[in-house]
Amino acid sequence: MKRMGKIIIAGLCLGLPLLFVKIVFQIPDDLFWKYYLICGGIAVVGTAAFNLLYNRRYLKKMQAAVHLLESNRAEEYITEVESMRRLAKGRFANCMLTINLSAGYCKLKQYDKAAELLESISDVKLSGDLELVHRLNLCLCYFYQKQTGRAMALYESSQRILNPYRNSKLYGGNIAVLDIYAAIGHKDYARAAKLLQTARSTWDNPRFLDDYCYLEENIHQTQ
Repeated sequence: MKRMGKIIIAGLCLGLPLLFVKIVFQIPDDLFWKYYLICGGIAVVGTAAFNLLYNRRYLKKMQAAVHLLESNRAEEYITEVESMRRLAKGRFANCMLTINLSAGYCKLKQYDKAAELLESISDVKLSGDLELVHRLNLCLCYFYQKQTGRAMALYESSQRILNPYRNSKLYGGNIAVLDIYAAIGHKDYARAAKLLQTARSTWDNPRFLDDYCYLEENIHQTQ
């Protein structure tokens, strides 16, 4: 909505000089409105295209930084993303970088800092993957911090957002881990054990191993 407002303002800013030209040169109304619509359309499309290219630029930079995290170079990753975040303009770029920055702190098990970053954009209206990853990461941070009440409340309120991604290759494993934490939060340890067994056979990416071991230990402690 904010971005659309900027686009509309850009169109209006173009219209004012054209109106001045119309008055000074006494351009007929029909001819003026014809060129106003053409120029206004170009301005709106140009502004939208600039925003799109600007955000894509940061997405590409972020994709290039991810290999640092995957190579267990979390400190370098955090430095790189924080540098981008300081320079980023616009809601999308800032939120995207904030969410990705939190992943670096999660990697270092600094869950307080990760949660603080995620909470800083909780009042921002997000959508699509950004909304999913924001809620997913914040919910997991609460579980890691043993703030079970807050984690369960966020988990329950996020089902509408989580459900479409449960079979996603990109996010399905993370959601499966979250479901196990939630089952433990409900003290349904039998279900948690079953979900863990399914997750291990379905989502065998090495990045989930630490969670699987920790969850298994928690489940066994209750038996």
